[in-house]
Amino acid sequence: MTILSSRPAATIVRIRHRIRPRERGHRPLYVRETAEEPTTRGQRIIGAVVLVAVVIGLVVDPLVTLRVLVALSLAFSIAYLGLRVTLVLAAGRYRFPPRVEVPTEELPRYTTLHPMYDEAHMIPTVVAAMEALDYPRHLLQCLLVLEERDRATVEAARAYPLPPYFQIVETPTARPYGKPKACDHALRYATGDYVVIFDAEDRPEPQQLRKAVETFRAAEERGDPLGCVQARLVFANQSPLTGPLGEVVRDQEGYDVRPSTWCSRFLGNEYAVHFELVLAGLSHLGLPVPLGGTSNHFPASVLQDVAFDAEVMPDLGGEPITTGAWDPWNVTEDAELGGAIAAHGYTTALFDSWTDEEAPVTPLAALNQRSRWLKGFLQTTLVLLRRPWRNARVMGPVRFTAYLMQVGGTYFSLFLAPLSWALTIAYVIDRPQFIRDLFPGPLLYPAVLIFVGGNLLLVSISIAAALRRREFGAIRYLMTLSLPWWLLLSAASWTATLELVFPHWRPTWNKTAHGVRYATRRRRWWLAFTRWLQDREIEAQQPHPHAAPLPALAPAPLAAGPPVAAEEDWRVAARERAEASRRAAKELRTASAQQRRDAITDRRTAARAANRVRREVAKAAPDSRGPIDFGAGVDRQLVGVSR
Repeated sequence: MTILSSRPAATIVRIRHRIRPRERGHRPLYVRETAEEPTTRGQRIIGAVVLVAVVIGLVVDPLVTLRVLVALSLAFSIAYLGLRVTLVLAAGRYRFPPRVEVPTEELPRYTTLHPMYDEAHMIPTVVAAMEALDYPRHLLQCLLVLEERDRATVEAARAYPLPPYFQIVETPTARPYGKPKACDHALRYATGDYVVIFDAEDRPEPQQLRKAVETFRAAEERGDPLGCVQARLVFANQSPLTGPLGEVVRDQEGYDVRPSTWCSRFLGNEYAVHFELVLAGLSHLGLPVPLGGTSNHFPASVLQDVAFDAEVMPDLGGEPITTGAWDPWNVTEDAELGGAIAAHGYTTALFDSWTDEEAPVTPLAALNQRSRWLKGFLQTTLVLLRRPWRNARVMGPVRFTAYLMQVGGTYFSLFLAPLSWALTIAYVIDRPQFIRDLFPGPLLYPAVLIFVGGNLLLVSISIAAALRRREFGAIRYLMTLSLPWWLLLSAASWTATLELVFPHWRPTWNKTAHGVRYATRRRRWWLAFTRWLQDREIEAQQPHPHAAPLPALAPAPLAAGPPVAAEEDWRVAARERAEASRRAAKELRTASAQQRRDAITDRRTAARAANRVRREVAKAAPDSRGPIDFGAGVDRQLVGVSR
């Protein structure tokens, strides 16, 4: 059943937002532009003029020019922090959109897109995640969107026993490479009334598709032009998987089953801030929502309505892209699509569902992922600023500014952070005269307030998000390692700038690896040492080829006991002995603590009995109490009673 087919999309838009007609003189009011060219000729001219003006100002009066730049930076920081605080406060009033129950026989057909590249080992994970969904299989279409040039993943998918509702879509080898172009190509094979993207490592909530359909149905009944619902993304490896005794669970080779590091903890906390506070606040205030890269659900008609013109889509060797919903050249195509949905008059809501994901566990992987995200934010910002007045008129000045601050402001705040830290450290260490001249009174106090109060505010928001998700183990990392994490994010912003300025320096799509096996360096050393010991033991058991055979000896009598398996895995036995030792130590500690508690209870019981006896004796012989020494009189009476 098609939910939104009974009413044209443009009519719904006019009812809710009362925007201008979508077309005027047969020309669309809002035209999406790709990021194939990072900047236009006009933008390059304006940038050159601004740069020349700054250079001339530095030559004529450097102090005044630098003060103007500092004032502009402070104004931007105040606006960005103000928006951040407003969104966090608005998130407290956000409520998930209502849903209406949809019977199983009325559920529509659903298409799930699974873009994968160099992830043959993740195919079983994708199939298991889809098998866990509570949705009729005959209404489900799962498309494995693979790259034609990735023969390993294609052959692995063909060899794997896929369920009948799975289909393999091979994207032709053509530039630009990446997830958005593959998803655009896969839309021509989509048969569902609704479309959702899941990454290879995603494990969505089993009820997520039903909840999305029920949310869209409720929006249709109340006339809300809901164009997308976004599920919350949760990094499952923000904290390690532990056993009943608090020990980290590892596989047979000694690697963590759910690898967690300080990087994954910070990334998980940022997801909590982004999806539970920032996006919730944007949705509550009706502002454009930069979508997450996965678990965003769309009606197929909305994707067709907001699609790019076919002329600007890349050529795939004779296979045209019929519906270009995502920008093939933008590495954060999801955030750009969220702005396009808002520009076309649709709304976006965060609904009551979640998807487990896998966070990078090393600083280098986190740097690569964040540099890609920030590069995409910068691409989206530059595209929006090609025609700022038209875009502001379409979205509305407030909504356009808020969206621009979310994508471009995030990039620029991290880009400017090292400069503010460098000036602060230099001032604290040496207090040079040029910094004091650069920050007169009207600039010094706001700068100190923004630097100190702003950083404390950001840390407080992160701690509040950790408490909201009951990730108490992340708080100590937030309190101690926030500065290194901010420096890593700033390095990612500068890396993104270099990648955009020098497009051939790195590939267009800096992909994040999934299904990573991880162990700490100390544990890797220990695993290597144990493997070396095992190899020495095996070599010692093998006979030397030139050694003389030893005389046969009578077998020694075996002690009574259970038989020992000849093929016993020594690593499993060692792990069991270690777990038994830890369990015994914990039981000993528990027993000691119980003994201490019992002793304290006995002393308290004895004290209560003694006090009760004192009160009874005092009532029986009031003359024996002294005016001050009450205890001494009772003790004497107790002595007399005991005699």
